[in-house]
Amino acid sequence: MIRKSITVALMGTSVLLAGCVSLLPENTPATVYRLSTPEPSGELRNEAVIVGVQRPLTPRALSGAQIALSQQRGELVFAEGAEWITPVPRLVQDLIVESMDAFEPSLIASRPEDGVRAEFELATELRSFEANYLNGPDAAPTAVVRIRSRLIRMSDRRLIAVEAIGAQAVARSPRIGDIVAAFDAASQEAAADVAQWTAEQVAQHHDADHEH
Repeated sequence: MIRKSITVALMGTSVLLAGCVSLLPENTPATVYRLSTPEPSGELRNEAVIVGVQRPLTPRALSGAQIALSQQRGELVFAEGAEWITPVPRLVQDLIVESMDAFEPSLIASRPEDGVRAEFELATELRSFEANYLNGPDAAPTAVVRIRSRLIRMSDRRLIAVEAIGAQAVARSPRIGDIVAAFDAASQEAAADVAQWTAEQVAQHHDADHEH
C-alpha cells in the first residue's frame, strides 16, 4: 500500500536548463541535474536517536545516473543528453538523509561510511524512479517515486516496521527541465514521508525499549 501518492501540477520554473526529450542516443555532452536540498532545521535534541540510512536497493535499469522514462507499454528508455549528478541510489539516499536533518530533529541520520554506531537502520528498496508517459509520448509525463522502507533495530537485528511510500508529480510540459522539476517535487515528498515515518516508528519503539 502506498502511504501517500499525491499528484502535483507543477506551475513553477524548472530545475536547471530545459530542452526537448529525445529517445534516440547521440554522442552529445550530457546536461547534469540535481535534486533540491531541503534546508536543515538546525535543531538537535540531546536525546536524538541515530538512524543509519542504507543506500536503496535498486533495479539494475535504475541504478545508473540516467534519467528514466517509461512509455505506455512499460518500456524504459533514457533521456538523451541529460543525467543525474550522481547515480540514482546515492541520489535518493542523500535526499532521505537531508530530509531527516531538515524535518526530524529527533533523529540523526548517518551513512554506513560515517562509521557511527546507529540504534536503528533504515533499509529501503526503490521500486520506481521514472517519468511515466501515461497519456502518450507527446503529453507531459508523470514522475513516479515509490520506496519500500524497512526499519531494523540494531541491538537484536529485529525488523520492527515495513511501509510502502510513494509520490507523483505531473510535469508542466514534456521538456526535460520540466520533467526534472516533476522528479524533484515527487522525490522531495516521498523522502519527507520516509523521514516522518521513520521518526514515528523510532519514537514508538525507542520509548518502549526504554520502559523495560
